[in-house]
Amino acid sequence: MSTSESELPVKGARVDQAPGDASPTLISDPTPAAFAVFAFALAVYGVRFVSVSDATLAAGPATVALNYAVLAAALANIVGGIIALVRGLSYPGWVMTVFGTWLVGFYLVISAGGQKAFTPDAVGWYVLFLEAPVLILAIPAFVHRDLLLSLAFAALAVLVILLGLGFHDLYDATVTAAASHSAPSLSGPIGLLKTSAYVAFAGAALVWLKMAFEVYAATGVMDSPKLLGGLSRHS
Repeated sequence: MSTSESELPVKGARVDQAPGDASPTLISDPTPAAFAVFAFALAVYGVRFVSVSDATLAAGPATVALNYAVLAAALANIVGGIIALVRGLSYPGWVMTVFGTWLVGFYLVISAGGQKAFTPDAVGWYVLFLEAPVLILAIPAFVHRDLLLSLAFAALAVLVILLGLGFHDLYDATVTAAASHSAPSLSGPIGLLKTSAYVAFAGAALVWLKMAFEVYAATGVMDSPKLLGGLSRHS
């Protein structure tokens, strides 16, 4: 029995599959789930640095939570990206695998804070080099006028710059203080990290809103407005 795509209850099902038929090869779109966990990590990042001070710069009450939020987002995006690529969803698959793989490395870098060879500059460089893939992956969202995804990419691009420069400034401040045998001036890096926290909150809200529209469109709760786009359409 042939069924049109508009009659299928969930986006991503095969056109020739009736609504009640089960298929072991049918794999749903993992993008909303991966995005939800990524937004969760952004929100925890915001909590970690929104009230950062001299005393909590190295480690704060939310440090462990951030470490594991990053790890959870890394795993969710790697698995989601692989599933998306298997389904033929090229663009969301690329987005998730790139960010997921980067998050694994970021988790390892920030978890190495207690090691002797660790410096804040390592975090700064690792973060700043993410700017290139962020800008590259953002272009399709802007071209296809996906408003929410475009704004989320813009927020992420700003966050990457603020975080990277914040840790660079922290490294410079500690090196200068060590050379002059004085206390480091941390007002610069603290200001950058606090600002990045607010950007992270904005990014999390945008990604969660994008996730909500994808879920509601896929489940038939509402049609995805053209202005907000659809990530799977860009594959």
